[in-house]
Amino acid sequence: MRTPGRIAVIVGIGAAAGALGMWAAGGTWQDIQHLGQPRNVMIVDGESVRVPVTVSDGERLAPEVAVSTSGAHTFLFEENGEPTRYDPCVAHAWVYNPEGMPEGADGLVAEAFDNIAQYTGLVFSHEGNVDEPADFDRPLIQEEYGDRFAPILVGWSDEATTPGLEGTTAGLGGSSSVTGAFGQERFLAAGVVILDSEDFTNVLATDGGRDRAASIIRHEIAHVVGLGHVEDESEVMHTQNLAAVTWGPGDRQGLAIAGAGPCQ
Repeated sequence: MRTPGRIAVIVGIGAAAGALGMWAAGGTWQDIQHLGQPRNVMIVDGESVRVPVTVSDGERLAPEVAVSTSGAHTFLFEENGEPTRYDPCVAHAWVYNPEGMPEGADGLVAEAFDNIAQYTGLVFSHEGNVDEPADFDRPLIQEEYGDRFAPILVGWSDEATTPGLEGTTAGLGGSSSVTGAFGQERFLAAGVVILDSEDFTNVLATDGGRDRAASIIRHEIAHVVGLGHVEDESEVMHTQNLAAVTWGPGDRQGLAIAGAGPCQ
């Protein structure tokens, strides 16, 4: 299952002049706290867009998962030898577009997020169903979602609409690597999972098909939280994921590390 690499272009802007000027310009309390630091912006369609401020108290929302296993695992993005990860101090919203969902797939996506939360220590919040199509070219910031990065989006497609699903590829997943509002540290944001309706229909029709389908969805959400492929066939994150339906030791190690990132 191939994973599109995604990265957002981020640049810094000049330091703010003063607190009163910042309030007048629509600044936030976080801006005041970071007075003197440049506020990062994104270049979107040739225009500068301020990187949304993440609001948290700097404490994890759920306990860190201890690394208790060892095995093959990789990460999609790394900076200075460390994986790029989601912020563990905020809840990460996800939305679902059920259009094209095969019969028998009800509940699989929510179950997969619960499973990923268990093994990463990240917190996910379901914000309901949407009609936004699952596409890796989606804007990272969208008016309908407010002043924040777009939530993780899961949806269904087919080979004609999403060429990346051609052949035996049943799903695609990934996130964008962005900086926070301040500083140069990178985080993951605005993940996307695209699932192949026809392939899932076929999988669900086989003996043990629901377990197999669940494993595929977990594989793709693992890409969203930063895991890459491995060559070990005993791991769910194997390039083709032909057999494994439960996390292997390398999967579990990688997921624990993926959930142990810094707070913004």
